[in-house]
Parts: sequence; structure tokens; C-alpha cells
Amino acid sequence: MAIRHFHRGIAGLCLIGGLLAFEMSPASAQQAPAAPAPAQPGVAAQPPAAPLPPLTPSHLAIAHEVLVASGIAKSFDPIIGNVASQLLQLYTNKRPSNARDYAEILVSMKPELDAKKNEIVAKATEVYARRLDEPTLKAVLVFLKTPAGANYVAALPDILNGVADVTDTWTKEVATMMGTRVVEEMKKRGVEMGR
Repeated sequence: MAIRHFHRGIAGLCLIGGLLAFEMSPASAQQAPAAPAPAQPGVAAQPPAAPLPPLTPSHLAIAHEVLVASGIAKSFDPIIGNVASQLLQLYTNKRPSNARDYAEILVSMKPELDAKKNEIVAKATEVYARRLDEPTLKAVLVFLKTPAGANYVAALPDILNGVADVTDTWTKEVATMMGTRVVEEMKKRGVEMGR
């Protein structure tokens, strides 16, 4: 449950951060490259996309500052602990007599896991830098360092969880409405779909 909320929270933080940045400086936001279209049967495959241009150190630095100030970098912290707890429970359920061994192995992996966390922070930093230019990121950082920005960052996890909950309910309602309508309309056309 916590991981589900975390992933929705990350997606929401990125979305809201991006929307905030676009609203603060819409003309300066960079466009993300379009996703390649899926290959069509009988059509020659497109050559791979050209490599992305390198980012300047200052651009990456400001993107990293935004990542930290927005709370996104910190939100990666519990993931490894959650995964380790789940693995420990899984392994312990299979072989309870080796529970201590599993725990020792997972603890011994801390340096590697810290490096993996740094890796995701670096990748997230690049995502920010690829989608928002330096002036936009600087404007976002200025906002995040204000009292209003700090309140926004503090409230955002609860807001996103609330939005995710209402979205889940809404999605189920829409799916039920659509499914019911299809069954009703097919019945009008003489096709019994059953329930």
C-alpha cells in the first residue's frame, strides 16, 4: 500500500512540479522528445533516435536542487527499506531457520543500495533537466524556498494520496458506467452479453 502511494506520489510530484514550472514560465519550458511510434507490419523500422545533447553542469545542479527542495529526492528513501522488508518476509516465510542470514545479507548490501539510490536521484535529476530549462528550474526553486513553497511541499504527500484515492474511486465508477452501457447497448442490438 505504501509503495502504491509512493509511486502515485512521485508521479504527482513530477506532474505538479512540471505544471507549476510551466505556469511560472510557459515560454521557457523545453519540449520532451516525442515517443517513437510502434512499428507497423511491413514498414521498415525507423533508425534509432539521435543521442540527446549533453546537459551543462549548472543545468543539472539546479535540477538537483529542485529535486531536493521539492521533497522528491527524499521520497526515494523508503523504497529500498520497503523492498528489503518484503524480501526478508518472503525469504523468512520460505525458510524461517535462515531469517538471521537473510537479514545479515540485506544489511551488508547497504553500500550498494546507497549507490542505487544515488543512481535514481541522478536519473530523476536528468529528467527534470531535460524537461525544464535553467530559468524555469530557478523560478521553481525560488518558489519552493518561500514559506508558501515549503507549505506546498509539506502538504503535497497527503494531497497526492487524497487525489489518488478519489481517482481510484472515480476510475471504478467510470469503468462500471462504461461496462453497463456497453451491455445495455448490445442488448438493444440483440446481443446478450450476460453478467
